[in-house]
Amino acid sequence: MSPPTQTPQATPELNVIALISGGKDSLYSILHCIRNGHKVVALANLYPSTSRQAPSTAAKGNHEHPKEEKEDEGGEEEEDIDSFMYQTIGHSVIPLYEAALGIPLYRAPSSATRSIHPSSTEENKQHLQDETESLVPLLRRIQAAHPEANAVSAGAILSTYQRTRIENVASRLGLVPLAWLWQYPVLPAPAERSTVSAVSSVVGDAGYWRIWLLAGVRRGSSRRIVNGMRRFAAPEDLRGAVLGEGGEYESLALDGPGFLWRSRIEVCETEVRTGEGGVGYVRLKGARCVPKTAAEGDGITPQSVRRPMLLDEAFARVLDEVRSVSGSYGGEAQAGSISAGRIECEPRQLRNGGIWHICNITAPEAGTEAAEQMKAIAGKIRTILQSSTDLPRSTEDIIFATVLLRSMADFASMNNTYVSLFKKPNPRQEPQWPAEMSSLKADSRQGLHVQSRSYWAPANIGPYSQAMSIPLRGAERIVYIAGQIPLEPASMQMVCDSAPTVEQSWLSGYSLRAVLSLQHMWRIGAAMQVDWWLGAVAFITGAENIAAKARVAWHIWETMNSQRDDESVDEEESTFDVWDIKYGRRAEEQTTKARVSAPIPNFEVLRSSGVIPPFLAVQVEELPRASDIEWQGLGYHCDGLELNAEEIDQGRTTKTITEQKAGYTIIEIDMEKSESDLKSSLQQILAAHTVTPALTHAVIYTTGAFPLDNWPGEVVPCKSVWGHRGSRLAAGIIFQSLEP
Repeated sequence: MSPPTQTPQATPELNVIALISGGKDSLYSILHCIRNGHKVVALANLYPSTSRQAPSTAAKGNHEHPKEEKEDEGGEEEEDIDSFMYQTIGHSVIPLYEAALGIPLYRAPSSATRSIHPSSTEENKQHLQDETESLVPLLRRIQAAHPEANAVSAGAILSTYQRTRIENVASRLGLVPLAWLWQYPVLPAPAERSTVSAVSSVVGDAGYWRIWLLAGVRRGSSRRIVNGMRRFAAPEDLRGAVLGEGGEYESLALDGPGFLWRSRIEVCETEVRTGEGGVGYVRLKGARCVPKTAAEGDGITPQSVRRPMLLDEAFARVLDEVRSVSGSYGGEAQAGSISAGRIECEPRQLRNGGIWHICNITAPEAGTEAAEQMKAIAGKIRTILQSSTDLPRSTEDIIFATVLLRSMADFASMNNTYVSLFKKPNPRQEPQWPAEMSSLKADSRQGLHVQSRSYWAPANIGPYSQAMSIPLRGAERIVYIAGQIPLEPASMQMVCDSAPTVEQSWLSGYSLRAVLSLQHMWRIGAAMQVDWWLGAVAFITGAENIAAKARVAWHIWETMNSQRDDESVDEEESTFDVWDIKYGRRAEEQTTKARVSAPIPNFEVLRSSGVIPPFLAVQVEELPRASDIEWQGLGYHCDGLELNAEEIDQGRTTKTITEQKAGYTIIEIDMEKSESDLKSSLQQILAAHTVTPALTHAVIYTTGAFPLDNWPGEVVPCKSVWGHRGSRLAAGIIFQSLEP
């Protein structure tokens, strides 16, 4: 297998304000800002205030430093080692970074109390005393001095608490948030690990940790830290503990590569101290900057800072497989077209198990303009929600939405009205077809809303989340994942194939895009603790190679959902990889008793074998950003499920039933059926699946203009539909149910 050589491409330069604590992660993030072609124009730092009740006293002006914090009677600076947001140990060294890096430094006291409300959905309810609020006047002062600044970087790796608060401040100030280390997935190269020289200041059992307080964070020491952390952290908490995300230890960067560090910081004297609760920390005295000489050149350039490969190993492997069997995707079919006849469908509602689906909302009476139709549709949805007889409902309760447009050119005109529906970061837009709307609503929910650019997965924009999950019964949760297109996460640009072959240029590029967008869905699913995919739809576009595109998508889906012969759960569990733990992919902070995420698919929950989760490929006219593929998946978190597939008179059905009796069925109606047979087939399917109170959702993807008067759910017109193994279909139908 060839290595996954694709790495993020260059992106338009951003002018970055780097939030620094002095720790290894915030300084390491600056290296990645430079590596990705951006310019760091200012450093920002909050230090602990001697008075927690006082407002910020940051100095005014372009480049003045506030008076440093007062000293106590012993002539030593006060330490605050309990901040949830910021590293404060060693803060007295921070002023030296301006000279060491040659970048203007701006500081202000953190005068607020700590907030304990980490929900990403509460961005409009920031507590007045939240620590993050001290950032606002500081960043505004920097923006006044550096009007070109348009981004802010932070060193968050697993801390949802830190990331979401910085994203909130960034959005309020019009800054692009950057979190290069978020969910950082791979082992950095040896040269990269030496690009920041740091001293560890460990917070923990002072007697045990004393030997670590002066340890450099260099090659090998991280493994020793992991072994030490085993004494204090449960396995499910170990990832965060190794990083020091919970305050287990902190570090202070003293040196780094010459392209960033003009000087190194030397410390003349150190003193180990013990605080309350056995907390140990180091006091650094006599710190000073020492200019580097030409003889000290390290030869490290920005290009030496290695970024994670674009593709995980499993996805790189399937990309190679697709490209190696390119000749097997032949049998081209002519591109389809949406029926000239209008597909009539009535507004529908389904309610069961706390789930409320509202489908097929249109507004032809509003005229032909998309913006006016969206205003009318929004009004109708508000009216429907307000009609709820059990509890008051509003658009804030919507967790998933689909907007169908005649053309992507209409998106900008309707988007202002659309986003006004959502005051919390919940749903986002999906593929585009003729103007209709369906939405889903439920009570309890958990969301994933990552706005920062990183190497992990594409950042969301505005109120559109990557995923939302809701509980059904017991511990089971259903996870709705937004459609994913092949954006490079670091640049937010469409991925480019660097070396397509002449004879298979379309396949080389398309397969990369198909694999990358599915990887995005996989990573988001892992962050939401998905065990199994109930199903997925690959939306494809174009006038050529449609059959081949559908077969490629199926090949990728089948491969990623198949258990490999060489997979061994026991081997995986017995191998403890330090750097996988340090840079593990997880979107939510884990607490005691939280489970360690299993891989997707998690075959331990499967009670059957030999069946691939259901798949549809649906040809549409256009997708966002002119993409030719978008994956949309429905994930499930559970302890057990059964998957069965069988051939039926109309074609093929694949059904998933969970231990708590939640059902997901996809029915593939063969293309060979005549028009009269298709109508008859649809009637039989309706009789078999819709006359039940257990039904929670129904959707049909179809190219035909046949009557759908009795169809109980959502209707999606499309140009062509493809199913299992890339076979051409007359229609694809999805039913979701929840048995009493």
